[in-house]
Amino acid sequence: MILAIMQPYLFAYIGYWKLIKAVDTFVIYDDVNFIKQGYINRNNIYANDKKQLFTLELIGASSNAFINEIKVGRNIKKIKRTIENAYLKAPYFSTAYPIIESILGQHEENLAKFIGILC
Repeated sequence: MILAIMQPYLFAYIGYWKLIKAVDTFVIYDDVNFIKQGYINRNNIYANDKKQLFTLELIGASSNAFINEIKVGRNIKKIKRTIENAYLKAPYFSTAYPIIESILGQHEENLAKFIGILC
């Protein structure tokens, strides 16, 4: 049996998804301290041919708090607009964007559960 344990990430990188597919059991490790300036609640998109960082606002984020103790903030609409503006003219936007809206539109307040739903 192959086991993988990883911290959650907002819109995880492709290697994360490959790992999930390759193992028998995947565990989201959310009862550890939150890493400020990490990628648990941040990611990059490409806009105007350059990387643009976006950050999911958090409530109660601290290096002394566990990931599963932090709440999602209220800048979801801003993130959706940022993604929409960057990719509106991209091929398959009309297929992909409703999925992004669905993910970001969930009503889960707990960060670990919010991101865990992406798995």
